[in-house]
Amino acid sequence: MLGGKISLHYDCDFSELSLRQLRNTREVDLAPDGLRVGVFNFEGSFLSLVIDFPEASVSGLKRKHLIRLKPIMELEKPLEIFARLNIKHGPNTEQVVRELPLNDTVPIVEFDLTYTKLNEKRVDSMWLDLIFEGPQMNQVTLRNLALTRRPRADV
Repeated sequence: MLGGKISLHYDCDFSELSLRQLRNTREVDLAPDGLRVGVFNFEGSFLSLVIDFPEASVSGLKRKHLIRLKPIMELEKPLEIFARLNIKHGPNTEQVVRELPLNDTVPIVEFDLTYTKLNEKRVDSMWLDLIFEGPQMNQVTLRNLALTRRPRADV
């Protein structure tokens, strides 16, 4: 656990990881602090940073909602990063996975809940996994992760 809402998960017996909180000083950085994940030797099959959402974010969540992720991040070298939105409703968990388009100047991914089997009456919690593919010998700095929720237009 990294504080109360962020945790790091991996399946590697021997890993060389560093985590560092750093001050954001650029004008485009909206959050006061960022997180730098440095990966040296890594022989596991996955490395995932998990961010738990506050309870207020799931209040009134419906299948008609779109959830948008707009990260501000820096990579030492190109890396595949997947964002998986997890929504727990009763005993079930809906998962929607999107690859972050890091070639875009402003990478944005949207999670459309219309195509899920979400039981709107039983939504308990929601969290985001950032999954790093082949992270060895790389450094990722997360300056900001903005998540927004809005209803889809009735057309």
